[in-house]
Amino acid sequence: MKKRRLFGIICFVLAMACYGCCTYVTYITYTNIVSEVEGFLIFILLWIGAYWFSTFFTQLIRVSKSDGSKEWLISKRGRKLAGDTTAVISAALICFWIYFYVSRYTSLLSFMNK
Repeated sequence: MKKRRLFGIICFVLAMACYGCCTYVTYITYTNIVSEVEGFLIFILLWIGAYWFSTFFTQLIRVSKSDGSKEWLISKRGRKLAGDTTAVISAALICFWIYFYVSRYTSLLSFMNK
């Protein structure tokens, strides 16, 4: 059980590291250090890795007992905090990339440039 909890925490840390790298790639793409296509492709790979690690975290901290019930290796507050943190960061990054695409390649937000 302790190894599962440790591996779960490691997966959460790796997920947060991937989200940090996603944020950095988004920043260097926004400031035109790398091209939009290159930045987007790197972002997608890192974002998928972060999603996998957060999924592994969830699966590792939930243990099924022999009677069919489930036991959690981390407290409810810790699980909610970790899950909500990854969900908010993920949604914010995706929303920023949508905004980035819409503002640069469509005229939908042309009223903001005036």
